[in-house]
Amino acid sequence: MKVIGIYTKDFSLYHDLMDAMKAKGLDFIVLSNPDRIPSKVGVVITSSLEKKSVSCKNVVSADNFRRVMDAVDKALQILRGKEHYMEIVIGIDPGEYPGVALLGDGKVVQTWCLSSVDETVGLVERLLRDYNAEVKFIRIGHGSRVYRDRIIKGLSSLKLFIEIVDETKTSPQTGFSREERNKKAAVKIGATPGRRFAGIGGGKKPTKGEIRDVQRKSRILSKGRITISEEVARKVLEGKISLEEAVKEN
Repeated sequence: MKVIGIYTKDFSLYHDLMDAMKAKGLDFIVLSNPDRIPSKVGVVITSSLEKKSVSCKNVVSADNFRRVMDAVDKALQILRGKEHYMEIVIGIDPGEYPGVALLGDGKVVQTWCLSSVDETVGLVERLLRDYNAEVKFIRIGHGSRVYRDRIIKGLSSLKLFIEIVDETKTSPQTGFSREERNKKAAVKIGATPGRRFAGIGGGKKPTKGEIRDVQRKSRILSKGRITISEEVARKVLEGKISLEEAVKEN
């Protein structure tokens, strides 16, 4: 099986690449001579200044990406031998720590567990930009309405086809860490057909239970100091403001 090769004399880039590769649990080879690339290396990550010296068909310049992790993702894409898909689906398990899965032509390409809505929106935007496909769309779970609607609102400028998926049966059984559960749920959501998104709130008014739940979360977020009003809770559920903004304004 082919692996990623790392070649650079840039000390800072070298350590950033080491951290990224280890964080993903990937096998790799550190190259000392750019003219002698082992046959098991399928792609080399280096800097744009050193790229010309690397004797390899597939070379990724890490400094051409916003993050080193993005360069590693691109190298993985090349390593898997597929840079163009007929269909790209991004599955999202909404929540406090959203799970995201990238599916290319029905196969899982990669999964993530993120720490915020903003980070999720940023990742989805990058995936849509970096991966080529004839058709691209998003499937997001119907639960965790506050987080779901905030993610959708963040992606609204993309004018992309979005499906809402019933995630009742997508949550994996116990025995997995939160990160693994969220990733697995995102994969199932991405692979499950849903209904076309009809606007934030779907035309439905927030229920009393949903309003109370948002108020409860406002107390948790403010460490018991604040309980936002029902009117403000409705705005949060409608995606007009975030829960964090609602707490700060009170």
